[in-house]
Amino acid sequence: MRIKRRRLLSLIRALIWCGSIISIVLVVYMYFYTQIFTVTSYVITGVDEESRVRVERTVQALSTQKLYRVFPSDKIFTYSSRLITASVREVVQESASIKIRPVGLHTIKIEVTLLKPIFRINDSEALTEDGIIFSSQYDLRVLPRITIASSTVTKVERDNLSFTQLVSQDTTHTIETLPFLSDISTKISSIIFPVTHIVVERTGEVSFFNEQGTSKVIILQDSDMKKTWSTLVSAIDTDPLKSKLANDKKNLEYLDVRYGNKVFYKFSDMTFQNSKVPGILHNHASTTSEITTASSSSQ
Repeated sequence: MRIKRRRLLSLIRALIWCGSIISIVLVVYMYFYTQIFTVTSYVITGVDEESRVRVERTVQALSTQKLYRVFPSDKIFTYSSRLITASVREVVQESASIKIRPVGLHTIKIEVTLLKPIFRINDSEALTEDGIIFSSQYDLRVLPRITIASSTVTKVERDNLSFTQLVSQDTTHTIETLPFLSDISTKISSIIFPVTHIVVERTGEVSFFNEQGTSKVIILQDSDMKKTWSTLVSAIDTDPLKSKLANDKKNLEYLDVRYGNKVFYKFSDMTFQNSKVPGILHNHASTTSEITTASSSSQ
């Protein structure tokens, strides 16, 4: 019996329609009720082992939730990046960015990039070179503490994460100098004394203090940092300052590098000298102790 063309086309359309319905039902069944698309592991990078375990435990707990109350969160196509990001950030507050992507049908990779602190605000909050303030679970006492007189904070968004950022109220003393202050602090710690506290005044004067607060190096924030450091290095490598630092460092009160290619210094045990003796700067003296200037050989 010959089937009419119109009936044949109708039969084909019906078969295609039924096949599509069956395919959709099969895919839905496989996705919702089988393990074919189920996330079984999380690869977490960029954090220490203890944090990795905590993050994995936290994101595993998310797999029991429903996305929009319908879609399972433990499936490779319907996991919630937003919830995972929030969970990781809660565990790793030092996160600078969190990237999430599927790897195959059963694995989600979470790549965490950490903020890099250069100073601490206090024992629990650190500061990055671009002024981001963040809480940290790690011991921050190894970092110098910094106090900036003319500053405030604002909220910024980066890579879908919210941060608190330190900003300068005085535009002549910007947060952009933080990397240079960190570099100078590291250098002072390596050859003069370990820097534990830094104070940035509204005037732009920066003081680097030792642990006891009895010795300090003073510079200007808006100075040429390379020239400032070169001037200081030249001075401390020249007698009599070189010998004083070698034999009497505990009595150092300050090294002042605010005045061109000269370094003024003062030791608490320096005796008063007659004002006719070259190098005594009475207009800078706060006591009757001698204050001496060491000229740098570099211009």
